[in-house]
Amino acid sequence: METERERSETANAIRQIGFEVKIRDAAVAGLLGRLGDAVQHGRPHEIRGYIDAIDPRALAELIVERRHPIWAILEIARNVLVFAPIAVTWFGLSTAAPAYAQLIVERPDMITRPFLLLWQEGFYRSGILNFGSLAIIDASLIGLLIVLSLAIHIRGELREAAVRTRSLLKESEIRSLLGHAAGLATAEISVEGADEVLNQMAAEERRIYERAMEREQQLFDLEGAVRELRAAATQLARVTEALGSRTRDDDTVRTPR
Repeated sequence: METERERSETANAIRQIGFEVKIRDAAVAGLLGRLGDAVQHGRPHEIRGYIDAIDPRALAELIVERRHPIWAILEIARNVLVFAPIAVTWFGLSTAAPAYAQLIVERPDMITRPFLLLWQEGFYRSGILNFGSLAIIDASLIGLLIVLSLAIHIRGELREAAVRTRSLLKESEIRSLLGHAAGLATAEISVEGADEVLNQMAAEERRIYERAMEREQQLFDLEGAVRELRAAATQLARVTEALGSRTRDDDTVRTPR
């Protein structure tokens, strides 16, 4: 009677895991359901076969890890925006070069003035993106890239570390449950066999602990990197503000001849 109750509890626990994973992978959920039935009715050969077909680590990650689509979109946007400052710069140059050439043809005396100064003054034409505005746009794009990269990095490391910890705990739970199911499938087990099972379980627990400690060390290293990124973002904001202020001052002081 005690064995039947134990089999029933183990089978229900296995089926519960199947319910958790059903939304993500119906095939794995069906496999777990068949394993629960085999445990419930005491079919040892089926139990061993189903257990061998289950990867506890992959199953734990399938249950725990959930990726929101918005972060995938942000990663794509970050990767595309990497080229935006270069594209804007070359666009500005492509409009500035013809305007400069035309200005020199119309007013040869302007050749003695620096190209960047003439560009900042818009080559005395409307519709030209001057150098200061181009610099502000580039700096803003780079600042946006830094913010996106920082957000993605923090989410990808700090949050993933917590998710990985939950995954390790879930993996340990699944391994323990499968080990218990395998034990129920064996009518008799020798003392040597019991020692071997205990040694395997102890080794598995040590391995999970070592992986958890490795994640903790990575998390500690990440905190230092985050501080450096924040300092770089602060410095970039100051440079952008100084450049914008100087551009406004130049526009106020300089007037076209």
